[in-house]
Amino acid sequence: MSIVSNIKVNLETQIVELEALQSVYPEELSICDHGNLADINDYIAGKIQEVPQRLEYDIKVSTSKGTVELLVNLPLDYPNVYPEIYCRSSVLDRNEQMQLNRALQSFTQSQEKDEPIIYSLISWIQDNAETYLESSSQNGKNTRTLAHSGSIKKSIDFARYWIYSHHIYSKIKRKHIVDLAKDCNLTGFSFVGRPGIICFEGAFDDCEYCWQQIKAMNWQRILVKFLEKEFEPVDDLDTYRKFSDFHEMCFPTLDRHNDMGLLKKYLTEHCLDYAFKELFGIEDKSAQLDDKS
Repeated sequence: MSIVSNIKVNLETQIVELEALQSVYPEELSICDHGNLADINDYIAGKIQEVPQRLEYDIKVSTSKGTVELLVNLPLDYPNVYPEIYCRSSVLDRNEQMQLNRALQSFTQSQEKDEPIIYSLISWIQDNAETYLESSSQNGKNTRTLAHSGSIKKSIDFARYWIYSHHIYSKIKRKHIVDLAKDCNLTGFSFVGRPGIICFEGAFDDCEYCWQQIKAMNWQRILVKFLEKEFEPVDDLDTYRKFSDFHEMCFPTLDRHNDMGLLKKYLTEHCLDYAFKELFGIEDKSAQLDDKS
């Protein structure tokens, strides 16, 4: 079977699975991009030749202890490969959400390939998520306490994480990255496209939490390329920040790669020109902050 034929077969399987899920969860299932869904159907029908973007959707799974949102991103090879999935809930604290995703990933990896498994994942969440939701509730952590929260002023470790990914295209991942950063009061940017770069800066504990959450999602390749950390606790995080907010950006070229010259210029404008060399020309390492500007 040719590559094109194989992709079409996989996409047909994905559409059949999606339609079955929509019949069971008509209100709970939300498609991220209906235009992309139309492109997939046109590709299957032979109306367009360009391979469409991945199918993405999310499903709200209800339990007696709260609602868990399952985010789904399907590679073109699915179901021959595992789907990219992630679940979250406003009821879960940091630790329990991390543990739930690890358990869900483990269950996913135990499933047979070549067959759709999203319904099985939903069933697993319905059967197992309550344990994590209940644990969060019992520990009184429904509202996550961040390192920067609270009325008592105290010194905090400042860090800046530089995360490298082969690419960042998924709308689900992109939204999750931005939501995480804003929820944790981190500044920086998410550089979408290929390659993908994420810069988090703020309280060290919050940066590490966001990194663990992002790493739990399936990626072709992702790593902390290097980490800057102020080794002495600081009283004011803003003193060390290079950005005033967290935002998403890209400098795309015609071949869907990013214009690295524009990225270098952008970093230079924020007094971070050294980061370009660290990201693309030097082995991974940690570095102490040299200034507070």
